[in-house]
Amino acid sequence: MTLIILSAYLAGIAIGAMAPQLAAQSAWATEPALMLLVFLVGLGTALDPSAWDRLRRAGPRAIALPVAVIAGTLGGAALVSPLLGDMAPADVLAVASGFGWYSLSAVMIAEARGEAMGALALMANISREVITLVFAGLMVRAFGPMAPVASAGATAMDVSLGIITIHGGREAGLVALASGFAVSLATPVFVGFFLSL
Repeated sequence: MTLIILSAYLAGIAIGAMAPQLAAQSAWATEPALMLLVFLVGLGTALDPSAWDRLRRAGPRAIALPVAVIAGTLGGAALVSPLLGDMAPADVLAVASGFGWYSLSAVMIAEARGEAMGALALMANISREVITLVFAGLMVRAFGPMAPVASAGATAMDVSLGIITIHGGREAGLVALASGFAVSLATPVFVGFFLSL
C-alpha cells in the first residue's frame, strides 16, 4: 500500500511537471478529496462492530500509549526544530503532527503553506510508516511489543497493524487498534492548531 501511494505521489509530480495547467485546474478537488478521506475513515470505524469492544479490552494502555506517542513526537520535533534553519517551529510541529497519517497532513499543510511544505509533510510521515514496517521486529526485540505501535503513530490501526501483530503479538495488535484510532483523531486537531499559529 505504501508503494502504491508513493507511486501515485510520484506520478502526480511527473504529471504536474509535464502539464502544469492540468495540475492548476485540478487544485479545486483537494479539499473535497480531504473531506471524503476523513468521512471514509469515520465510516470504516463505525462499520467495525468490534472496534469499541477492542478499545475497552485494551485497558489503560489504550489511553497512556497514544498520549505518549503524541507527547514524544511533538517533544522530539520541538527539540530538532532549531536545527532546521529557516523553518518556523510551528511548521515543524505541524509536519510532526501528521503522526504518520501522510495523506491527511500533507493535504492540510499544502493548502496552508504551499506544495513544498505539503511534500515535506508527505515524505516525513511516509518515512515514519516505512521505518515501522521495516524495523518492527528489531523494535520489539530492543524495546518490547509496544515499540512499533508507538513508531507507527496513526497507521498503527491500519497499514502497520499486520506487522505489529506479527512481531508484537495479539495484545499488541489490540493496543495498536486503540492507539492508532486515538492518534488519528488527534491528527487533524494538532495539525490545524499548529498551522493556525
